Formats: sequence, C-alpha cells, structure tokens
Amino acid sequence: MGFRDDIRDLCFQLRAIPGRDFEIRPYTVQVVTRQWSGSEPGEGVETVAAQFITESDNQPPKVRFLSDQEIALGGYNEATAEVGPITPDFPGGGTSINTLGQDPPANTLFDYILTGPEYPSGAIFRLKGIKSDKTFGYFVTLERAR
Repeated sequence: MGFRDDIRDLCFQLRAIPGRDFEIRPYTVQVVTRQWSGSEPGEGVETVAAQFITESDNQPPKVRFLSDQEIALGGYNEATAEVGPITPDFPGGGTSINTLGQDPPANTLFDYILTGPEYPSGAIFRLKGIKSDKTFGYFVTLERAR
C-alpha cells in the first residue's frame, strides 16, 4: 500500500472507536441496490442487493441529523441526515463510491435504510448528495422518503 492507502487504513481503524469502545454510534446504515434487467426501473427482472456501510470491526458510521437552519438553507425536508465520514475503499477495507450510488445506471435505484433510536424498525432514505472531494472520507446526505 502507498501512503494514501496507509492513511485510509488508519482512518478506517480510528473511525471504529466511538462505536466499538464507547457505543455512541446508535444508527446502522444499509444501502439497498435494486437493479432491473431492462433499461429502466421496473422493466425486466429485478435483482436486489443490500450492504451495510461500516468502518473497521463492522462498526457503523456517524449519523447526524441536520439542524433546522441547515434544512431551511438547503431546501431539505425535516428528516434529513448526514452520514460520514465514510472511509473510501482501499486494499484493506473502506466503501466504494459506487456502493453509495454515485452516478447509477438508468436501470438502478438506491435506497438507504437507517435503523436506530429514531427509527427502530428502520426507515427508507434517499440519496440527496455525496461529498467526495476529501481524500480520506465521503459524506452522504440522505432525505427520508415520503
């Protein structure tokens, strides 16, 4: 591994500490990918795959619900969350940006399921944006599906 991957590995390990050692990451985040064999959603045979976003030791990422001011300025609905930092993929782990739903094919939809204190049975969220301009972490903005 090069220097960048070494630092990503360190970030991957350190981001697990709040959940593993202090149990302060109460939300899990699951990405559900639905892809159809046709050219558009709903056309052909549907294939569903689900993957949890995790850091080292399968610990969940940080989930933060946006403040009233952030919601008003961003034009989001009241149930909007930011997930991250999420360690980008590297030879020892991390999460691929493609897993998060950036630039999906026309026949693919992504849903996010947040489960935790606010949503004990899980709630479906939709991707509003990905901040991928940082070398060592992505941030995903999710809005509750209505």
